[in-house]
Amino acid sequence: MFIELGDVVKALRVLEGRGGSASLELFLRLWGPYAYAVLNRALDWDLVYRRGDVYKLARRGRELLKLLGEGCPVEARVARGRLWLKTPVGLYAVELTPSYLLSLAYKLAEACGEEPWRIYAETCRTLARAASRSLDKWLLRRAGALCF
Repeated sequence: MFIELGDVVKALRVLEGRGGSASLELFLRLWGPYAYAVLNRALDWDLVYRRGDVYKLARRGRELLKLLGEGCPVEARVARGRLWLKTPVGLYAVELTPSYLLSLAYKLAEACGEEPWRIYAETCRTLARAASRSLDKWLLRRAGALCF
């Protein structure tokens, strides 16, 4: 089953709004059976933990919500000849293709609640800065051609 990242973040925000814990019944009323998939994904990522029928916000979930509250911070670095992008939702080895960068921007926009075009522009600037600092100058030409 396809689970939207934004729904996992919404579940975390529900838990935060209810003092850090909520029963399974609340999520079932909100989403129906889809709640099982969302909460299991949050459990898999160690964002929440479960005690009986009560889900509690884990430390990692609180950190993610804190990062998402600051907008959508994106950091980039070059390692082993590849560009790596560190986002609030994980670390990605970035392919320098427009479709990949747009897809990533839309995923981050959904998770962070921002506009995809802003995240795309910020991602491009961050990748270009990281490529300019590296010894792999071919990355700079690729990043510059894609984003600007």
